[in-house]
Amino acid sequence: MSALRNLIRGSLCALLLAGLAGCGGGSDAGAAAGTGSTTSSGTAQTGTPGATQTGGSLAFPWDQYYVTAFDMAKVLALRTVSTFKNATLTLTLTVPGSPVFANGANETSNALIDAHLDYAFSTGLTGKGVTLGLIDDGVNTAHVQFAGKTIAQDGSTGTVDFHGTAVASVMLGNGQDGQMTGFAPGADLFTGYLNYANPINWSQLATYMNDAASRKVLAVNNSWGLAGSTVANTNFTTLFAAPDAQSYLTALQTYAKTGVIVFAVQNDYSATSVDAMAGLPSAYPALKGSWIAVINAIPKISFTSGGDSTITGATRISAPCAEAATYCLAANGQVLVADSKTATGYTAGSGASFAAPQVTGALGLLAQAFPTLTAPQLRDRLLATAYNGFFTPTGSVTFAPGVVHGYNSEFGMGFLDLKAALLPIGQTSVPTASGQQIAVGQAAIVTSAASGNAVAKALAPAHVIALDSMAGSFTLPATTIVGAPAVTDLSTLRLGVITSPDATAEAAAYNGAIARGTAEAMLNHIDLMANPDAAVLYGGNLRDVLDQNGFHLSILRDRTDTLTGLSVSHDWPLGQAALRLGFIRFDEGGSALGVGAPGYTDGTTSHVQAVKIGLAAPLAPGTSLRAVAEFGEASGVSGGMISGMSALAYNRMGVALDRTNVFRPGDVLTLFARTPVAITAGSATMALPVSYSASGPGFSDAAIPLSPAAREVDAGFEYARPLWASAILRGGLAVQANAGNVAGKTGLAGVIGVSMRF
Repeated sequence: MSALRNLIRGSLCALLLAGLAGCGGGSDAGAAAGTGSTTSSGTAQTGTPGATQTGGSLAFPWDQYYVTAFDMAKVLALRTVSTFKNATLTLTLTVPGSPVFANGANETSNALIDAHLDYAFSTGLTGKGVTLGLIDDGVNTAHVQFAGKTIAQDGSTGTVDFHGTAVASVMLGNGQDGQMTGFAPGADLFTGYLNYANPINWSQLATYMNDAASRKVLAVNNSWGLAGSTVANTNFTTLFAAPDAQSYLTALQTYAKTGVIVFAVQNDYSATSVDAMAGLPSAYPALKGSWIAVINAIPKISFTSGGDSTITGATRISAPCAEAATYCLAANGQVLVADSKTATGYTAGSGASFAAPQVTGALGLLAQAFPTLTAPQLRDRLLATAYNGFFTPTGSVTFAPGVVHGYNSEFGMGFLDLKAALLPIGQTSVPTASGQQIAVGQAAIVTSAASGNAVAKALAPAHVIALDSMAGSFTLPATTIVGAPAVTDLSTLRLGVITSPDATAEAAAYNGAIARGTAEAMLNHIDLMANPDAAVLYGGNLRDVLDQNGFHLSILRDRTDTLTGLSVSHDWPLGQAALRLGFIRFDEGGSALGVGAPGYTDGTTSHVQAVKIGLAAPLAPGTSLRAVAEFGEASGVSGGMISGMSALAYNRMGVALDRTNVFRPGDVLTLFARTPVAITAGSATMALPVSYSASGPGFSDAAIPLSPAAREVDAGFEYARPLWASAILRGGLAVQANAGNVAGKTGLAGVIGVSMRF
């Protein structure tokens, strides 16, 4: 082990220039390793990039990863894979000045689980298609962890060193041999060679950064710093006064427009100021939006019974974030790394040098998950979601409206948390073609029992785009934007029948009509289990204006007492039977037969018109037959995601058999069957946001049939009997098949009450 320590220390030589020195951001790869040396095979990647959503005519290709929830079974399964099991290390750490490790102590942790890399991998993310870079000493590109990658190297290409190899493996090791995995195992590699034995060559560093920009490298990792130089003791004007140093600063500023620069802090626990390079934005604020400083800390993890993990505390190993607090993250730098000595060797590493590439690799995963976000936006996403629940913030950063994140000088923004970074941040909304936003959880389309679950069924194979407060795009099942059917409470209507001032008199009159075989009088009867017409369900309240000589005139008023419709009908005798023909027209505010876009109707209304037919005929003394039907059409509503709606045809039908004096004089028993109001033809056109690019959402029109696949059929009975001269007991029961016009759904409805006349 002492030979290993000497080898590693030798690879982290100082760079001398005008009294300033650079060293590997403080790795101590010679920490004693307890576990992490098994040889079982496995891989830490799951899923296939570029999945295609399928199903019906609304299927569409989708090339973005998204997650609004995690499959814990997949997460837990990943923890049993060898690459994750091997990441559990027991190290003997000695950290001068640390109250925990000053005299050396053992610590067991798993950096992959600490950062929630298992959650990221459970979605299939690998960083495929992304190029990540590092400026470090030589990388052993022959190591198995770099097999299959496109590798571009600037500077010395034949030099092999421990530090660069180890850092690169943590950042993007492919995990193919089951020993370890990098954070972005599918990413490609760009390297800039930094010889720790030579003075810093600022011009060469500038070339690396310019090349990284031209190669569209997403992020460049820097696990090195200036020995002894901190933000507090460095004159940056002097440091970058020379033309070659100025060229590096200019190259950083150019690269920062399209990429993220990640720097490890120094491994000096007792430091009170951050390393000059890690804290460079403190002197040059223009760099801040594309910069992340990374400290080394070991979190204390608490697991729930379901396997989810939460950080309850953390022990810092390196220097604190200090001046870099508002752009600083913590990660567990105690990891298994690739050893440069052989193509298949591994060892344990400890230091901020190995915390930083975790953050760089995490950026690679986010770039694959959110391909429309810029590198600075990905950087903000990591910082805004860092877990900070284990310390008390002393300040905050606002990343977007409503997205405020606290920080402190020790742990910065908090601990790297890929789980949170992949989930929607802040308010999530679905865009509409008109430029409006519909908050997730708010329905873009509401339906009624007239359409049953037709809309949800039609949209079941589709997905829609949702955007969070930080421009992250997600796909959600299109059914997320479908509101639950707004079903009229029929019990309220039935209660209205019971409590009507004329209920008792009407029931008595109906008994007499059946007994006498007066068919025309039977047409006026309203059952407790009545089959309401569309006007009652969606238009308002009908109020009789004229009822004389077989002519009936009613008006319809809404809740604000505004006139919304008119109903006229006439009765004709047909021998002993009677026929009623009627016409009704009404306006329905903001929907058509209950189908509409809440909040986006802009005051529009639909127009409903229908014909109604009623028939009553005595079959025998005390026995009669009634039938009713309604056929109508609704048209005229659109708004929000509903870009158009065709005319909607609907109908309802019912038949009842009445028998009087069944159990006692004056009672009436009714047996009935009916089909409530249902849409029979017509569709809504919805402009669904089905894709997303840098230019914004893309929309596709989808015709959504509104007629339910199955009609509701009810069968039941009603019984009415007088209690005394001014009171009648009424009750009924109905069995519903395909309740609410939803196939296979059943229901049971009943009502009982007493009508009294005072």
